[in-house]
Amino acid sequence: MSAAPRVVLLTGATGFVGKVVLEALLRRRDELGIERVLALVRAGDPEHADARLRADVVSSPCFAALTPGWEKRVEALPGDITRPALGLSDEACARIAAEVTQVVHCAASVEFDLPLREAFAVNTQGALHALDVASACARLEAYVGVSTAYVTPHPAPRTRGVLRAPETLAPLPHDPEELHRALRSRAWSAAEERNLLAQTGHPNTYTLTKCLAEHLVARRAEGVPVTLVRPSIVSACRERPLPGWIDSAAAFAGFVALIGTGRLRAVAGDPDARLDVVPCDSVAERIVAAAFASPAHGELRIEHAVAGLASALPIHLCRERIVDHFNRNPAGGRARVDYVGRQGPVFQLAHALRHELPARAASLWLALRREPRRARAVQKLLLRQRAIQSDFAYFTHATFDFESRAPLAPPLDPSAYLELVCAGVGTHLLSRERRRAS
Repeated sequence: MSAAPRVVLLTGATGFVGKVVLEALLRRRDELGIERVLALVRAGDPEHADARLRADVVSSPCFAALTPGWEKRVEALPGDITRPALGLSDEACARIAAEVTQVVHCAASVEFDLPLREAFAVNTQGALHALDVASACARLEAYVGVSTAYVTPHPAPRTRGVLRAPETLAPLPHDPEELHRALRSRAWSAAEERNLLAQTGHPNTYTLTKCLAEHLVARRAEGVPVTLVRPSIVSACRERPLPGWIDSAAAFAGFVALIGTGRLRAVAGDPDARLDVVPCDSVAERIVAAAFASPAHGELRIEHAVAGLASALPIHLCRERIVDHFNRNPAGGRARVDYVGRQGPVFQLAHALRHELPARAASLWLALRREPRRARAVQKLLLRQRAIQSDFAYFTHATFDFESRAPLAPPLDPSAYLELVCAGVGTHLLSRERRRAS
């Protein structure tokens, strides 16, 4: 432990993973010697940053079990990860350079379909801006960047075999610095984006820009002790801050919510494929451990934060358990999945019969009844159904085996964890959705 108290700079504290990381830092504050946490919040001034911290973080159930007064240990700093020096003022930069001992960069965009330039600004440039700030810290012990386990592309991702991903930098067909300059210099057309993704093998702009960020951070670290933590599909917490806690409807939770409310009845995916879904608190533990047991200065460490192949969730089991849970615990609609299968003509027919045709008929009927608001809601649901089928096809058609030097302990029981995720989605996401609608 360092002689002086530690100060942590945390980005992404308003997000799901960032909240759970912040909770872990505060809960273990005495053990880790943390004096305070500086939370970068996207805002234009200190007042706005404080207001966002209170609204999005302090009020969250994630922190309910902490000792009262914990918020006095957290200070909001206005900034923007897409801007140089994280958009911090000169005064804030000087203070961080003098005080901060750990930089934990959790902020990112997890939208898969962002235009390349937008994903690049957040996921690649954001990581480099955080590294620049870390490099200026006189007392720095560690820089931890949160990436994704899916940065490693596979040439045939829809094969029925097991695809393995090592804890090493994933190959890129272009020099990272040259690609960085090309992405900074101009806007890219949709055709150019598709061509680049075809060259690199990445399924979307999210995984590509995360992969590029890893390469550039590794090249530019220049003596900074760097750990890149790669989570797989992050979902409900297993234990802390409370079992089943989740506040993001992204990724796997989106499937659970749509199936649980009866709004997704045909699913594109290989029934025998297994999804690596990892509890958020397990990811947070790995991030905090990396920040306080850093590699030697100048070394790069890459760690997968994953459930592991033995604990991965078979898609046929997901279908069975999600439907069963929400039939026992209704969430506003009858849970039923009529078809699960690989993308192709049979799936397209199932999707059309269960989603496309009913939505178009309902939209027409509501338009005739002069109910445009309800008609728009039907169209919005259809767009969401289409998006979840296309955006996650890469993950639902293949089984990934992520190498891990620190396997999840204890391992997950797939059935028990699915029940926990369903309960968390019902309690923390769907109940909130129903309250907003009422």
